[in-house]
Amino acid sequence: MYAQLNTKTVYSFMGSTVKLADYLTAAKALGYQTLGISDIDNLHAAHQFMTLALGMGFKPVISFETTCIIDSLPIQLSFIAKTSEGLSNLYRISSKKNFGFQKLSDMASHLSDVAIVVGSDYAVDNILKQLPKEDVYVGLLKPTVQEFSRPKIPFLSVKYLDAADANTLTVLEHIKNGTKVDESLTVAHSENLHAESTVTEQFDQKSLQNLDKLVSSIHYQAVDGSLALPTFNQDMAAATELRQIATAFLESEQKVTPTYLDRLEHELTTIHEMGFDDYFLIVADVLRYARSENIYTGMGRGSALGSLVAYALQITGVDPVANDLLFERFLNPERASLPDIDIDMPDNKRADILAYVKNRYGSSHVAQIMTFSTFGMKQSFRDVAKVFGMTEIEISHVSSMIGRSDTLAQEYAKNNRLRAEIINDTRLQTVFNYAQKIEGMPRQKSVHASGVVLAAQDLTNYLPIAPGEMLPITQFEAHDVEEIGLIKFDFLSIKNLTYINDMRELVKERYDKQITINQIDLNDQQTLGLFREGQTLGIFQFENPQMMSFLRQLKPTEFSDVVAATSIFRPGPSAFIPEFIKRRHGDEVVVYPDRTISHILKPTYGIMIFQEQIMQVAQIFAGFSLGRADLLRRAISKKKGDEFEQLRAEFISGSLKNGHSQEKASEIYELIERFANYGFNRSHAFGYGALAVQMAFFKAHYPDVFYEIMLRDSKRLALLNDARAVGFTLAPAYINRMPYYDKLSDGQIIVGMRAIKGLSRELALWILEHRPFSSLQAFIQKLPDNFQKVAIIQPLILIGAFDEFEPNRRKLVENLAKLIDFSAVFQTDLFATSASNLTFAYTEYEDYSPAEKYQMEFDLMGTAVTEHPLMAIAKQRKGNFTAISNLIANQKATVLVELTHLKTHRTKAGATMAFLNVTDTQDVLDVTLFPEVYHHYLADINEGTFYLISGKVSERNDRLQLVADGLVKVEATDKKLWLAIVDTTKNRKIAQILSEFPGNLPVVLYNETTKTTQLTTSYVNDTELLLKRLTGYVTKAVIR
Repeated sequence: MYAQLNTKTVYSFMGSTVKLADYLTAAKALGYQTLGISDIDNLHAAHQFMTLALGMGFKPVISFETTCIIDSLPIQLSFIAKTSEGLSNLYRISSKKNFGFQKLSDMASHLSDVAIVVGSDYAVDNILKQLPKEDVYVGLLKPTVQEFSRPKIPFLSVKYLDAADANTLTVLEHIKNGTKVDESLTVAHSENLHAESTVTEQFDQKSLQNLDKLVSSIHYQAVDGSLALPTFNQDMAAATELRQIATAFLESEQKVTPTYLDRLEHELTTIHEMGFDDYFLIVADVLRYARSENIYTGMGRGSALGSLVAYALQITGVDPVANDLLFERFLNPERASLPDIDIDMPDNKRADILAYVKNRYGSSHVAQIMTFSTFGMKQSFRDVAKVFGMTEIEISHVSSMIGRSDTLAQEYAKNNRLRAEIINDTRLQTVFNYAQKIEGMPRQKSVHASGVVLAAQDLTNYLPIAPGEMLPITQFEAHDVEEIGLIKFDFLSIKNLTYINDMRELVKERYDKQITINQIDLNDQQTLGLFREGQTLGIFQFENPQMMSFLRQLKPTEFSDVVAATSIFRPGPSAFIPEFIKRRHGDEVVVYPDRTISHILKPTYGIMIFQEQIMQVAQIFAGFSLGRADLLRRAISKKKGDEFEQLRAEFISGSLKNGHSQEKASEIYELIERFANYGFNRSHAFGYGALAVQMAFFKAHYPDVFYEIMLRDSKRLALLNDARAVGFTLAPAYINRMPYYDKLSDGQIIVGMRAIKGLSRELALWILEHRPFSSLQAFIQKLPDNFQKVAIIQPLILIGAFDEFEPNRRKLVENLAKLIDFSAVFQTDLFATSASNLTFAYTEYEDYSPAEKYQMEFDLMGTAVTEHPLMAIAKQRKGNFTAISNLIANQKATVLVELTHLKTHRTKAGATMAFLNVTDTQDVLDVTLFPEVYHHYLADINEGTFYLISGKVSERNDRLQLVADGLVKVEATDKKLWLAIVDTTKNRKIAQILSEFPGNLPVVLYNETTKTTQLTTSYVNDTELLLKRLTGYVTKAVIR
């Protein structure tokens, strides 16, 4: 019988279209019993293929193809593992090859139980003689009568399952090579999967017998998946050491009550029975090292915060007993799963911590985990389109139409615009067809963002590896790594931890204070005040404008409120936010579904927010163990399988046993089922909330430090505006004062040179080293020749870098070219020393306007020192509009803005509507004017003009926009609206009416009783409707 061994899969990266599941299914239909894979230079698919093949009743054969040097000649060989020991040797051979070993002699010590197949084209005697005496075969790609000194076997190459897929493979090869398809190219269609019987008929009996003999000698033992963790301490049992460390910590913290000790005993027993003692000790050791190096790694996150052992080993910083966090949500003896402790670390310290792990456990025992990037929807389309010669403009045009569906097929079905574009273009139809075929295939290998694996023995005993930047990388993906018994450690780079570390160091440097971050009071009222005010820009998890609005309504008074906020503000539970806020503030009565579970739901006002609450309800109401309750939670979220139905029945029967009625049992179960879909992990929320409060602590107590560090973030411009909103002012960007990074000092923000568009790092560092300068001329005379260019120096003038010497920027710009020439002449003059004292004679020019200066600064720095004219108007009319940053969805608002861009659109009915881009100098906003509104205000709309625009705020694609119903051009006027009143009793209603008519007229109140006049802060529009609305509230209204 024939066994198909030489099959390349999609893991040969654009060298095959064969997907593993499709391969096995097709082979089963064609009568195969033994099946193999032989990818090029890797074993990425080895474990996955073996598992799938055994599951479908196949005998799997693992091999890989590579090129080795024999007698200085590159010879193509395939190495086949015959046994489990041979498979380990295959891992070693593949690893060596990936690390650059090329000679067959380099692999000689790993050839035990490994067969070698050499292609017939290379099977000449002088090559065959240098191969091992046993288990060497000549692989035939087609039948031949030629004889060889080694047994020959059928070794047909398969790179696609169906002959029609040959063209797809050709397209992939063009993508790989960066070439375009040649329509005249004829493609061979011979590397498809043939029926087992067809191949048997083609080859001679001797070759088939040789193949059968090889295949019959192949057998792999099933991987038992037993843990292969390193032993943490050779001199002490892990369980003993774990108990000693945990107990000593609790004693030092005076937490030795029966509650703590019983919980500790339960966790230690569970951890030991599941075999994870060493795992906890290793994680604790890594974090101990981080602390010894003064690297803050956070309070922990995820379900691990529910473990008292993790807390006692200082893996986490939250006491799970005091905060009612559940261990079973993390490690459940009734649910066999590996522990998952995320090791968070500052992104600039990850390399240091990985180096420690490498040195501590051995470089051959540690590796990062490989992952693969695949052809996504847009990527597959773009790559295929290039192969078929589409231009970048054509590609971008179609690519921009592709939305967020899961697949191209789904997108085609629901996207009318895309479908119409494809139907009308035959070339596009071809491109789209091939794009669908390659979609989802691996495109290239990469490194898992956080996954690291540690092994008891040399890693190549378990899996193949490849070189990485810091550590080797596995050739298996994470799920395969864990299936063979290795535990994945997640070493997560967290930028916010970098910021917190940097803030701590800057506080120490600037204020001589040592902040111990994990001892920051999470209930610090000054810090929580920021949450109450919604001043949380720059705070992890709390930066969304809608979240800030929610916080202002919630008004957190303690840390638990912050935890609840991060949990409820998500799709699903966010629907309960209005109810949650009303109940919190006593505006709605809290109703509990049953008194027996009221204590569980009391902290969240009767609303089930956390997964732990679901588990506790199942425990109290239905008598579940917490482990069983965790299974129920998971089963409900999946909503399928026998386990789901079984646990539901258990819940009902358990409820009845606890004395509840059938009706009440069903009611509570339905409540659990409703919330289980989006209940949040409370332990995870604690970790997130703690990190947020710790960041906010610096913002509340050391705002200069907070902003100075956070201005290095990608949200720099928003944070600059935030800093200015709380009282910091922008300092002039003088050449002799500008730092490299943004700096805050004495209530001022000094913009850093790093932020100046077009200013090279090299020039910035030169300036820092050679200043001070006394003038622009002195600056240029010192400047190296390669920087003496108008394009390089002009941006510095335009931001005001030389204003302290000459405030007229246009004068400096217009004279710059001549000034550079002037300086160059004297630099080459023999009398340069005396000539350098000569002063350049500037030609006078009128300076730029403040608006022009503002725009130049903003374009070059992302902010501006010069006040924008709109900002002056905003100060004058404060209270008559809402800042864009403070807009709230589904509320009416008026904004004071500059119109920066106008785009019109004709509707299906033939009417014209408009889309405006506006800015209040701090933020931008999209404004929609529907046809009736646009027609009414058409004559007044011009780009670059200031407006008061009123309308309703809506949310689309996670962005706020304004649907306008009113627009007033901002203009200066000498007129005022004079209102006569008898007394102040109606002032509140008058103010409300005035706010509905924003405009340019200042409002003056004249009190007829006291004979006093008051200029209000209101500005209104001159309309008859306003005067009518005021009737009955004022005795007289006059515009003059």
